[in-house]
This record gives sequence, C-alpha cells and structure tokens, in this order.
Amino acid sequence: MNRYRDEKIPIDKFELSYSYNPEVPQPIDKWLFIALENDVKSIFYRVPNFALSIFIILEAKSLRELVVECSKLMPVILFSSGIPYCTSLRKLSLTRVKLDEYMLQTLLNCCPLIANFIFEYCIGLEEKLISKSQLLKDLKIQYCKGEVEIDSSNLESIEYMGYEIPKLKIARQLKKLKMDHYCSGSLKAAWFYNLRKFLSNSASCPQVSLWFSQCNEINLTDLQLHHGVATPKVDVLNVSCRWTNGECATFLDALLWSCHPRRLNVQSTSATFKCFINRLIYLKNLSQYSPWHSQFKEAQVYMFDFDDDKSQSWRPVQLKIGELSTRIVSEEVDYFFLLDW
Repeated sequence: MNRYRDEKIPIDKFELSYSYNPEVPQPIDKWLFIALENDVKSIFYRVPNFALSIFIILEAKSLRELVVECSKLMPVILFSSGIPYCTSLRKLSLTRVKLDEYMLQTLLNCCPLIANFIFEYCIGLEEKLISKSQLLKDLKIQYCKGEVEIDSSNLESIEYMGYEIPKLKIARQLKKLKMDHYCSGSLKAAWFYNLRKFLSNSASCPQVSLWFSQCNEINLTDLQLHHGVATPKVDVLNVSCRWTNGECATFLDALLWSCHPRRLNVQSTSATFKCFINRLIYLKNLSQYSPWHSQFKEAQVYMFDFDDDKSQSWRPVQLKIGELSTRIVSEEVDYFFLLDW
C-alpha cells in the first residue's frame, strides 16, 4: 500500500477482507485512505469487529461501487465534520451489516444517484425501510426485519426475500420482479390483496415463492371487494404448504385470485394435494358461470413419484375426482400444475 501511495499508482478496485483483532490493531483507515487518494472506483470491505467510517469513504469523488459485508458502521453522530453529498456512487451493497434506520436513511439521502442497491441480512433495522431514491433502478432486499416502502420513479427491477409484502410507489411498471415471502401468521383477504397489488407493479414476474406455516378459511366475499388492480401473471409460482390439516379449499381460490401462474409448483401433504385437485375441478366447472373464475380454462397435473423400476420421475395425474392416484406413499408430496388462462 505504501508503494501505491508513494508512486501514486491508480487503483480501480480495492478489496479488504480481514479478521480484525482489537488487541492487535492494524491501520485499516490508513489502507482505505490510500485507496481513496488513488482514485479507487470500487471497494469491497469485509472486516468484522471494526467500525467502518463509511462517510469518509463516500467523500471520494471517484468511487462508483461500495460493497460492505459482515461489518458494523460507525454511528452518524460520531461523524463530526458533517455528512458528505456523494454524487459518484452508483452501487451500494450492504450484507450482514449492523446499522439502524437513521443510518440507512442518511446513506440513501447522501447518495442520491445510486442506481443499484442491495440490502441483505442486515440487523438493527426493526421498524421500517424506506427508499426514496428517484434514480434507483435495481433493488435487492433479503431477510431484513421491518416494513419496506419503496418510492422511486425509475425503479426497473426488484428481488425481494422477507417476511412483509413491500409497498411500492412507482411511476411505471417494473421490468422484472422476483419474490420469496414467508407468511407465518393467519391469512386474511387483505393479505392476498396486498400480494396481488405488489405483483401487479411488474410487467414480468419470472418467479414467486411463498411459504405458509398455517392455513385458515379465507372470506371470499371480502376478496371481491378488492378488485382495484388487474390480476398479475406469474411465470412460476412456488408454494410450500406446511400445515397439517389438508382441507383448505378457499386457500387455493384466494391464491389464484391474487395472481395467475403459468406453472404452480406445490410441496405439501398428500391430503392437501387431493384437496387442491378437487378444488381445481370445482373452479373449472364454476368458470362457466362466474366472471371471477372465467379466465381459468384448463390444468395439467404432474406428481413426483417412484416408477415401477424404483426410479423417480414426474408423472401425469388425471384431473378427475374419482381417479386420484393411490400410489401416494409418503406424507410429503411434490407436484405441479400447468395452468391455462
């Protein structure tokens, strides 16, 4: 680093991954300062147990990408010289970083030209994540506690994994949306409406994954009161049903009301499998009379099972109530539906 400093050698990318021991101090800040002085464009920083003075880094006029992992940030109140206004940074990635809501909002406010923001497994943010970066194009959020609100006029893609359905305020439809959501509480009609509203923000939903730990009857009349947005289309919808009671007919009604998947992959019990098939047959027959279900035309069913030679493969299942498979030998069943709308 001294050679780079003395000879003023330009640094495009600087990576610092170090197991810091407070009892054996190292000049972390000095190494970073040399990189900043040499017009560094990209920094990858991974130093646990050392508080990063992130706002000093953001003073660099050349920095376009900052990736911070498994670290903690020095509190804003300790930055006595004032918060810099960074107009060069385009990508900010925070993974397993300890920070609070005030720190996060300060970062986003002082870096208004960020186009790519990644926020994963961060702790300390318990209440709400609000992003109002108008130039933000690509957003990735994974397993961060708190309610998520996004306000951006240029947002193009979202990849979201978490426990709350995000709220969006955007000026145009997203080009791409990918969602993994864990639902641990009781389901109500409002939850399915929030899911439908969120998915409707995108012109393309390549994959949505949903995990459910319990099931309860959904008031379908309440769903009909929430027809404010068109039903979004999803390429692949993955659903994991972890409840033990197999009978939950209205769940499938509400799920297919919230979105229209081309392929529905399900992992559940054999009882739920039979219940879903019976419900699809009911919905298909009902589509002749109900405008609500009129878009559903046909379904093909496949189950992952053992063949006669003991090999595993996907095999078709007849969509008839009286001809359900008698070869289901385990409680856990993997199957999928190809749905024609």
